[in-house]
Amino acid sequence: MKTGGVRGDDLTPEEALRQIGEVDRRTRRPARVAGLLYALLGLSTIGYWPIMYLGPTWSRAVAGVAWVALTVVFTWHLARMGIEDREVTWANRTTGPVTVTYLVAFLAVFVFGTFFRPDDPDPGWSATLIALAACASVPPCYAAWRVLRAER
Repeated sequence: MKTGGVRGDDLTPEEALRQIGEVDRRTRRPARVAGLLYALLGLSTIGYWPIMYLGPTWSRAVAGVAWVALTVVFTWHLARMGIEDREVTWANRTTGPVTVTYLVAFLAVFVFGTFFRPDDPDPGWSATLIALAACASVPPCYAAWRVLRAER
């Protein structure tokens, strides 16, 4: 059996370590990027909702485009990852706790902002919106923490 031009039983210890390092690098990097994308999603959630309900029209347009771009990049990366990582798979399950909790919290902020927004939001309403946005950011931040701390 040939492996990279060298027979498996003819590998020197240095060549074996180099090949192990290459495999290790190929498996760690996609999971690390997925963890960082979860962190970015969580942190972006905190800013997205206040911008959408309190910001001027131009900032809402920028936030909307940025959110779509983040969603596309996030989905594309997870689809092309090519490596089954236990923690990423756990966090990305459609019916898993991260996805369901994030969806419920995301919808709660949407309902609050859309149906309970006064014509002129006062500081109390704004603080509640920001607190709800922060709560909605917890599931992806937890997923990021879990993916990034996992031993691989």
